[in-house]
Amino acid sequence: MSDDLKKIRKLIDMLDTKILKSLNQRGVLAQKIKKAKDSSDNKSLYRPERETQILKKLERLNEGPLSKQHIQSIYKEIISACLSLEIKLSISCLGPEESYSSIALNKFFGSSVKKNYTKTLADIFYNVKNQTVDYGVVPIENSNQGSVREALQHLIASEVRICGEVNLNIKHCLLSTCNNISSIKKVYAHEQTFLQCDAWLNKNLPNIKRNILSSNSAAAKKVSNLKDSAAIASRSCSKLYNLTILRNNINDNVDNTTRFIVIGSQFVNSSGFDKTSILITVPNKSGALNNVLKYLSDSNISMTKIESIPTKINNWEYMFMLDIDGHIDDKIVKRSLEKIKNNCVFFMHLGSYPKSI
Repeated sequence: MSDDLKKIRKLIDMLDTKILKSLNQRGVLAQKIKKAKDSSDNKSLYRPERETQILKKLERLNEGPLSKQHIQSIYKEIISACLSLEIKLSISCLGPEESYSSIALNKFFGSSVKKNYTKTLADIFYNVKNQTVDYGVVPIENSNQGSVREALQHLIASEVRICGEVNLNIKHCLLSTCNNISSIKKVYAHEQTFLQCDAWLNKNLPNIKRNILSSNSAAAKKVSNLKDSAAIASRSCSKLYNLTILRNNINDNVDNTTRFIVIGSQFVNSSGFDKTSILITVPNKSGALNNVLKYLSDSNISMTKIESIPTKINNWEYMFMLDIDGHIDDKIVKRSLEKIKNNCVFFMHLGSYPKSI
């Protein structure tokens, strides 16, 4: 070993010692925060907006060579570990292990939380509404296939709040106990996944029966006990369920991203980097929707999404879900939303929360 290499490694060891000491100091401060909050009116230990502010500040200060993504991954885990010294958050998501929902959960909360796996989206909303868990992570829309309507319907009906969001790049793999794609007679996956891989399946497995399950990890788990079947799931499922990756990245579009929302029972304060979601029903007359949306454009508020959803009360009657830039506590946003509310038949604030970073 060269002298230069020995010197570099010695410097790394010294830095690791300093980093370890600083991390434990951060942990001690986290414990002091819990004690301070126990004696105050503010009992909320987890604050998504505060975490976003920390990560955005570090992003501005970062001079490299570590990338923005490196810094976010490292500090998500640091924040998660320190928070676990204050409280053990319990989070619901679709299971079993290594579902895309659980991967999104890790990306948002870090790994130092308790995961509560469910079989259905309804269970997640039920758990959050009844406060048997602190938060839930739910897929709400895909960049190529649009909204997950079941999730939208539960969001409307359950009266929970959107507390955050996380975007996850989805790369589907064909997994099996078989070693050859020609041996496959059945494929298992989530319904949305079949839509995202439809062209590939039509070309490569045109006569194969498609079986819908509650999640892709559930498909991988099932296929691990079958001889002539395959699952479409994440790469990480192959290791967990001892499956062979027959094909990588079989989704029809390279930029295949799913947006997950974090649902909870409380409103989130402004982070300065926020999005607001509302649900409205406008009077059933010509130009009513345009008149309402004009309040946003007049205030230079960007609308990032609008989607019509059947009310299921009268035929051809719709409510609209809107995502706009800004937080409801921002003066301009608050004033515009008050005008919209006064000109709507129905108005619901679904949440103001930090944008995915």
